[in-house]
Amino acid sequence: MPPKVVQLSTKERALFAKLIQEYETRQYKSAVKTADAILKTRPDHGETLALKGLVLASLHQREEGLRLAKQGLRLNLMSFICWHALGIVHRMDRNYEESLKCYAQALRIESGNINLVRESAYMQLQLRNYAPLIEARLILLRAQPHLRVNWVALAIAHDLADNKAQAARVLAAYETVTHDVPPHNYEFSEVVLYHASLLDQIGEAQAVLDLLEAQRARLFDLPAIDELRINALLKLGRVAEADVLLRTLLARNPENTQTIRRLLDVLAADKTGAERETFLLAKLGELQGEHARSTALRRIALDVAAPGEAFAKHARDYIERALVKGVPSLFSDVKSLYRNAEKQAAIEEIVESLRAEWSPAQATPVAEPPSSYLWAMYFLAHHYSYVGQAERALKYIDSVIAHTPTMPELHMSRARILKRAGAYEAASDAMEDARLLDGQDRYLNTKAAKYLLRANKVDETVRVLKLFTKPDVPDPVADLVDMQAIGYLVEDAEAQRRVGDDALALKRFHQIDRIMAEIYDDQLDFHSYCLRKMTLRAYVATVHFEDSLYTRPAYIRAASGAVALYARLHDEHRASDGAAQAAAEKRAALKASKQAMRDELLAAAAKNLEKLSEDEAPPAKDADPYGEQLLATSHPLEAAHHFVRRLQQDAPHCIETWLSAFEVAVREEKWLLVLRALGQAFAIDAADPRLHEQLMRFRARTEAGPLPEAAAKALEQLAAQVPQLTAPVETLHAEYVQRYGARSAAHTLGAAQGLWALYGAARAGDAAALVHGLLRGDAPAPLRVLEDAHTFLRRVETSAPLERAVSAAAFAEAAHAQWPRADAFTAPSSLASEAARRSEARAHWMPAPAPSS
Repeated sequence: MPPKVVQLSTKERALFAKLIQEYETRQYKSAVKTADAILKTRPDHGETLALKGLVLASLHQREEGLRLAKQGLRLNLMSFICWHALGIVHRMDRNYEESLKCYAQALRIESGNINLVRESAYMQLQLRNYAPLIEARLILLRAQPHLRVNWVALAIAHDLADNKAQAARVLAAYETVTHDVPPHNYEFSEVVLYHASLLDQIGEAQAVLDLLEAQRARLFDLPAIDELRINALLKLGRVAEADVLLRTLLARNPENTQTIRRLLDVLAADKTGAERETFLLAKLGELQGEHARSTALRRIALDVAAPGEAFAKHARDYIERALVKGVPSLFSDVKSLYRNAEKQAAIEEIVESLRAEWSPAQATPVAEPPSSYLWAMYFLAHHYSYVGQAERALKYIDSVIAHTPTMPELHMSRARILKRAGAYEAASDAMEDARLLDGQDRYLNTKAAKYLLRANKVDETVRVLKLFTKPDVPDPVADLVDMQAIGYLVEDAEAQRRVGDDALALKRFHQIDRIMAEIYDDQLDFHSYCLRKMTLRAYVATVHFEDSLYTRPAYIRAASGAVALYARLHDEHRASDGAAQAAAEKRAALKASKQAMRDELLAAAAKNLEKLSEDEAPPAKDADPYGEQLLATSHPLEAAHHFVRRLQQDAPHCIETWLSAFEVAVREEKWLLVLRALGQAFAIDAADPRLHEQLMRFRARTEAGPLPEAAAKALEQLAAQVPQLTAPVETLHAEYVQRYGARSAAHTLGAAQGLWALYGAARAGDAAALVHGLLRGDAPAPLRVLEDAHTFLRRVETSAPLERAVSAAAFAEAAHAQWPRADAFTAPSSLASEAARRSEARAHWMPAPAPSS
């Protein structure tokens, strides 16, 4: 039986009304005192307890606030105020499902409460429950049809539910009942343009033109209007009118490549082949006469022209202009042309001829400034690095640096060349050279830190980052977490994993996951804000962006890395006591080596905290700053499930999702989930070498013994779509090598890994021989593949001795001949001597530090 509801006296009801007012005006401390005054005489008044819990939650006392809100609800289950307060507390905790349940209960009690309906609509949108969202928006529109926001919100609900025609009808109805719109009304203009964009998406081209014409005097976003009109005119075949509008847009912004390409497509719609090329080049020439300063028109000519004399003429004109002007980004601008080998060769010939023509060794003086010669060599350094000729690239960039050693961009380029050559330590030193030349440049600081991570110098990275982070945080990376620097955090996580700091690697992976959750949660504030400000097109685009948030490459990389690390931790837990003890001792030694630096950072942060004024809030403390609690989990696969579920929910079309799902399911021996992962992965990319290795591991299990009955039936059904699941294992390897082995070095390595997964030590020599075949091609294999291959051979050698000819050491020697600067294939003693030489060379040109005062 529920407790009897406590009633308030007249004086206490006045205090309760005051409590509500103080909460709504954000006078939280006063509200706590008012609630305590009521509870002093009515300690079991549920609504007061619930509101006090809400106030405490607003003061960031979330746990106590949630406890009081639940206690108040238990004392008065029929109060919509209690349900509403608990719903808001759950919303603060980002627990949207529970919040929505509370709103639903509150609406059962107080069905006509408009605020409750509106807030529940926001929750439905946050959870992407479009049918209930539309129903809630209809209720609000019927209750308040005079409010513009209710019409627009209903249209957006239909749009997001992919019912754009109905959304357009709602906006059309709104426009017919809207009168006396004041002039220069931005909000109404946005509504009309949003309406027009909906009509454009459903193919109602004539309706778009009619709407824009009817509301022409009320519209202000001219580029958007022209874009919509162009789309509509082209769909209706009114090419001449579209041509006029496109030229108007081009006159407004002659550097807009999208406008130029659309105009060219319109002009040459009926032409193909060589005729199209000649026609387009002629039209581009005409447009250049009208817009002589447009760089985009000259650049697009390089895309249009086929390899030959025409391309060489336009390319020389474009490249020479940029080199004379001194445009550092020229190579980044033209490297997309390198997809065509003939264009690549032509560009190389052009720049080499310009370099020779502008060389100071020439007897004939040239009109171009002397810097043109240096920029030509700068371009060639990037060019040869991109095409894999690292030594030649270094020759050019070193010549430029010898002339101008104090230009940071040159050292950055040298670092990039070395990184592509696999010389990560030398690259980090070169990027450090660039940073030291301009210590106030945050970009250079960040790049230097990233290159240090690539070289696994994680401790040095922290000291470099600290130069630009808040002085009162014990870990400089914490500041980057606050700034949501996901790209850096991914690099840091992978570097920590490479050096063996699994705890900090897990911490970084989880921080990335939390950042993505924060980005998703932040949209909640925009559900009401954007409707008030009527930024409708940008708002809808933002909602669609949030829907694809977890498909971003950085998150997939982080989630896959976390799953792989948890899988390895599971394997270590199941390993022999000796292996597990060795892994634990290695982590303990690494932690001890880092402790001194961590103590130094903590002391510096504590010292800086003392300098904070009373008005400045200290940074929030992290209960697990180095991830030790995450590492201590006794069930790593359960922790991995969080990432796998997120990937399966939001990135089902990405093969990394199912590769990660397989790694967890196969260790848990959940064979139905294993089959699902394999089936989905084969549907995405059956040739993926990582998938082949997983298939062979699965086949090794099926060869060892029968699967459970349910899994065996599922396997039989799936085999019709993926015959490799039941094909004879003797032929699987040969078929894969025959079909995909010649496709790339990665596929060859995948075949070797699959052979090892299926047969183990019995065919270790065959797998190693296959890996050594990577070094016999006409062109060097990609460095990343060779690094992975070397790691694979060393792993094989821990279980099966290999002959010297196919050993990891022999592979490293042969790979060193192809990639002489790669750290992975260079002896540690050589790396140390090279580092000392670089440090000595830096002292010759680095400006001396200013004397301390």
